[in-house]
Amino acid sequence: MAGISLNGAYNHFIQDYVSKDVTQADAHRKDELRDVYKSIARINKKSPLYLLTDDDASRNDAIDIKEKARQLQGDIMKLGGQADRSSLNHSSAFTTDEDKVQASYIGDSPDQDIGNIGFDIEVTSLAQSQVNRGRFLPKDSSSLPAENYAFDVRVNEQEYEFQFGIYNTDRNIDIQQKLEKLINKAGIGISASVIEEGNRSAIEITSTHTGLKTGQASQFEIYESSSGLATGSVEYLGLNMVAAPAANAHFTLNGEEKVAVSNHFTVGGKFDINLKSVTDSASPIHVGIKRDNEALIVHVSALVEAYNKFVEDAGGIEDTKFKSSKLKSELIGLAQQHLAHAEDIGINLEGNGTLSIDEELLKQAVESSASSVSLDPVNRFASALIDKAKDISVDPMKYVDRPVVNYKNPDSRDTNNPYITSEYSGMMFNNYC
Repeated sequence: MAGISLNGAYNHFIQDYVSKDVTQADAHRKDELRDVYKSIARINKKSPLYLLTDDDASRNDAIDIKEKARQLQGDIMKLGGQADRSSLNHSSAFTTDEDKVQASYIGDSPDQDIGNIGFDIEVTSLAQSQVNRGRFLPKDSSSLPAENYAFDVRVNEQEYEFQFGIYNTDRNIDIQQKLEKLINKAGIGISASVIEEGNRSAIEITSTHTGLKTGQASQFEIYESSSGLATGSVEYLGLNMVAAPAANAHFTLNGEEKVAVSNHFTVGGKFDINLKSVTDSASPIHVGIKRDNEALIVHVSALVEAYNKFVEDAGGIEDTKFKSSKLKSELIGLAQQHLAHAEDIGINLEGNGTLSIDEELLKQAVESSASSVSLDPVNRFASALIDKAKDISVDPMKYVDRPVVNYKNPDSRDTNNPYITSEYSGMMFNNYC
């Protein structure tokens, strides 16, 4: 019977209260987890002893509001996108020639004038893959005897052996297509394709990586195997014939010469660069950042939508033992504190506590030269909402009607009580247990 009861409790909670998705709020670092624990312990020290109500509805409401707070926190963090998770200021990279150099901004939201952030890049050569192009042979005939063959491939100091069989009916193109499938299926850092010229065909093998590291002579080598199987396929098909060696990318950053093994790299931890073509001599391309106004408008709208949904959810709880009015008034208080005078940027606080947006005024505020200043209240509001969501997640039970049994002795030393920590994290056992 006990097992059946436990299974029922488990199934009840796993269906209703397991996290439906994973957000940035769940990707905790060690210091973030430590802060959560310290918050629980701090509340625990100062808290009086409460008598928890013994009904499922109130406890379910507490866990439900905890989950909604976690979702709100994750939604706001997703809007930040960059290192400052509560900031809605977004910047995007640009280049003066997107066809030759592409860039994206991956750094922190810049505090300084964004016009001073950037560099000039001049590309003299692109990174190249190694290409081995075999002999062009007549498609419909073959001079390779029917045998079981093998050859070896060395990639990144790792050796791989390929074995295949040739039948009397196999033509050159059949053999080449057989090796094409065999090599591509192996997934060892090279790819193969059959190229055709009229009635002749050849197999072409290309490294998936570009460039050469220090001390590296080639991306891959192909040679005859010493396994005891038939040899001669490497020479006959020309598998070891290098048509184009691997090469590094050569470029300059603000006149300083640089080398990279790939055309895709980062600069200073702020820019993600993708080289597409060689630039004109003495005509460097400028890479910089600009405000992403379109994304900023979308994110402010999403913030308002997330807040409105949370306020409506909080006000919609009808359980008499759950203090939904207390939770709703705290949320509205945050909006009044930070956005009471935000009408000039298109954000209005309505009588029911929700927010509305005048899209034209918001667009003007974002596009104005002082947008980074005029939207400061919105950023502070986003930060305050994250703090409130964390507070709710740590102690959702403070919104449940719970009579005080005994207050802390003000003259005694505060100590942690490990047995009620779960109360403040919102993870209570159902009375099945």
